[in-house]
Amino acid sequence: MPRFSDDWVVDRSMFEYVNQGSCTCCGMSHAGMNMMDFMQACSDLETDDGKKEVQSPWPLFMKQEIWASRVMIRKAMKTEMVEVYKRRWEEEGNGMKEFLENLDGRGLTRLFQLPRSEVAEIVKEKYGVDGAFLVVFCAVVEQVANFQITGYEGDGRGESELRFERTLTFNKRAGFTLNFEEELEATDIFCDFMRALGGPKLMPRREKKVDKDAGGGGEEEGEGEEEEEEEEVKGMRGQSFRADRRLARLVIARYWADRLYSMYMKSVDAQEGGEEKGGEEKDEEKVSPFQIPGLQNLDKLKL
Repeated sequence: MPRFSDDWVVDRSMFEYVNQGSCTCCGMSHAGMNMMDFMQACSDLETDDGKKEVQSPWPLFMKQEIWASRVMIRKAMKTEMVEVYKRRWEEEGNGMKEFLENLDGRGLTRLFQLPRSEVAEIVKEKYGVDGAFLVVFCAVVEQVANFQITGYEGDGRGESELRFERTLTFNKRAGFTLNFEEELEATDIFCDFMRALGGPKLMPRREKKVDKDAGGGGEEEGEGEEEEEEEEVKGMRGQSFRADRRLARLVIARYWADRLYSMYMKSVDAQEGGEEKGGEEKDEEKVSPFQIPGLQNLDKLKL
């Protein structure tokens, strides 16, 4: 079994989770929802990946806990998609892009770095992910860090996501970072993906393949999509963690988008504060002594 493959994630997650002890979640019912209900709630899940998931060797309580967490984190991230990232881009997108383009190599390096261990900490602290899915997610993050070794093709759906995926790299010193061999290209790629963080989809599915011979009918388009998804993907004969890898990259991109927004707003505040201070100094220079309280009758004083 090749290291960092999807089969490796299955076995490692099982081993790590079993060694941690029994399930700490309600597991079996989750408010009346079973695993299939949770899978249907994840709109980004590919049809073939869902079918493979049913054949997972994990015990039922572990699978249902994992899928409950997958739905929970997607729900939270979809709320942020509109309320945070879409609003930010609409209000400050051009300014953030200009700020990013003006950063030198050292500034870019400081901005775009994230230790591997911090990715799991983000989903744990920010979204309350714990238990079985946290074990899976840690293995998936390690898989993303070594994605080139797997030999898998790109996970992304859409040009901006695929370009970001190809630009994302990992090294032991800086953790996750971007490939800055071409600085302007890397910043453009990140800006394009940062715009996509605001939706309309959290993680878009594969576009439908229109059958021209069939006249482009709705049902036939759907059948074409099913046939395309049934094609075997290199290295993915068993359970697939493509959706989890996409989620991990999304967490990384959002972390950097948050840092960029924070740095940009600090620069805006500093600039506005400097302009305001400069304006006050100019006003003070223009004030006449006769305008200062108590000195209006200075001409009447006897010297």
